[in-house]
Amino acid sequence: MLVSIKLARTRPTIIGITGSFGKTTTKEAVYEVLKTSFRAYRNPKSLNTEIGLLLAVLEQPSGFSSPVKWAKVLAGAFYNAFAGPTYDFLILEYGADKPNDIKHLVSLVKPDIGIITHIANVHHGDGQFKNLEDVLSEKKKLVTCLDEKGTAILNTDDALLNKIKDEIKAKTLWFGKKGNIYADNLKNSTLGFSATIHAGEQKIDASFPIAGDFHINSILPALLCGALNGIPLEKGVEALQNFRLPPGRMSIIEGKNNSTLIDSTYNASPSTMKQALELLKNFPKKKRIAVLGNMNELGENSKSLHREVGDHVGTWVSKLITVGTDAVLFADGALKNGLPKARITSTMCAEDAALAISNDLDEDTVVLLKGSQNNVRLERAVKILMAHPEDAKKLLCRQETEWLRI
Repeated sequence: MLVSIKLARTRPTIIGITGSFGKTTTKEAVYEVLKTSFRAYRNPKSLNTEIGLLLAVLEQPSGFSSPVKWAKVLAGAFYNAFAGPTYDFLILEYGADKPNDIKHLVSLVKPDIGIITHIANVHHGDGQFKNLEDVLSEKKKLVTCLDEKGTAILNTDDALLNKIKDEIKAKTLWFGKKGNIYADNLKNSTLGFSATIHAGEQKIDASFPIAGDFHINSILPALLCGALNGIPLEKGVEALQNFRLPPGRMSIIEGKNNSTLIDSTYNASPSTMKQALELLKNFPKKKRIAVLGNMNELGENSKSLHREVGDHVGTWVSKLITVGTDAVLFADGALKNGLPKARITSTMCAEDAALAISNDLDEDTVVLLKGSQNNVRLERAVKILMAHPEDAKKLLCRQETEWLRI
């Protein structure tokens, strides 16, 4: 009810974003571009569930398990619905970890523009998705719900998304190879990555201050969303010079003894693990250490998918530290690729993982830390290894009091 009142009163254009990964980063990139010319709002957290989506619209935080905090949230929601600020654009994440999640979310808040980033192997546990086709079947509802006045923005490099183009009534724009906007000449550096952006007859060389050229798949839909609303390509690229990744999503953090930490501790899936390992492999440091935790919710294929990720680890790694029971399987591929067993350590918690490499940190060392959330929590290892742990609340994910108690 309060959400309906807020939307009826303010009438913003609603941009919905979903995908198996990259939702929050894309949301932040879209926000950076649109706020240059419009009043835009996005909730800075990853609020994308049934309750989270409503909180995001009403500009409220989660109350976690505190009745007092929820009372404050409710009071803030009432005020926001009836007297809160108005926006031209409201940018929201739509999450799905089981069938009918997106269907329900779009019934609560229907978007005008829908963006799908990727379809990948995630959420395959009990009661979740059985396979990739099931993931696609649910995620596509964000754009198949749109009418002819809406716009769908899709990743043309994703073969599964190409299958649904005939099901979409809305105007459809594509990013990626052969899309309305694409990039080539991608190059990583210690400062971020560079690329040449192509949109129609336009071409512009650009650099972005974020690690990992795979983030181009968040940059491109943001630029396309801007162009759709009259923001020139050059202005969109300029806006993204201020773009920073949300905590725990490939953030570069100074480690102890002038080492470098790549903090990707927010979550992990097979696709994002491979991307992160590729970045680590090509990172300009002599010693490369991979601290890899369990990938959760992969169902009956969990063991084979962990071994598959392990196939991307080789002798270029100085040390491999695994965290969790399934993460031990990363070592199978690494051993097969020639990594000596003496350079592999298996642990069951983040703190032990940090201890295992605490004496290896120096200016020639880069450490990738990546794993899922539950029962892994590798941000705890980052906090131990970072040069300035007093900055943890600002730089790391899950630093709220409620998370720290878990």
